[in-house]
Amino acid sequence: MVCSIDDFYLPHSEQEALAKDHHTNPLIQHRGQPSTHDVELGVELFETLAQRKPNVKIPSYDKSAFSGAGDRRPEDEWETVNADGQPPVEVVIFEGWCVGFRALSDAEAERKWDAAKSDYQSTGDGYQGQLGKLQSQDVLFVNNKLKEYDALTDRFGAFIQM
Repeated sequence: MVCSIDDFYLPHSEQEALAKDHHTNPLIQHRGQPSTHDVELGVELFETLAQRKPNVKIPSYDKSAFSGAGDRRPEDEWETVNADGQPPVEVVIFEGWCVGFRALSDAEAERKWDAAKSDYQSTGDGYQGQLGKLQSQDVLFVNNKLKEYDALTDRFGAFIQM
């Protein structure tokens, strides 16, 4: 079975609430960054599949909803695996751009941000990165949220990065 971290995005209303609660953080004004996924839903799915429970619903996300802002599809539209008469799922391929990333320590994140900020200030318009243009608290927020994703990746029996 193949599933994407994209299918674990927060529902539209929760994404909007997150963006509003952190309105100055440009990293979470749209889906994609750590903090914009429902990690608990992913953990529940992986536990259910590992237990080989029957009739498991696989979450699905519609990126075209809300003029491209996206929303989780209703559960009755999710694919069912391990249905009666089907062999149980043996392998899950879980893909996504941040799958397997690990958070940095706060000190390391601050060090990298300080270096990028210094580079941005000295380079000006020639600066090629994005990190130096952000506020440290915004970067630290996403970095700290990334720690929660370990609950997913710690369940991997194997990890292949391509």
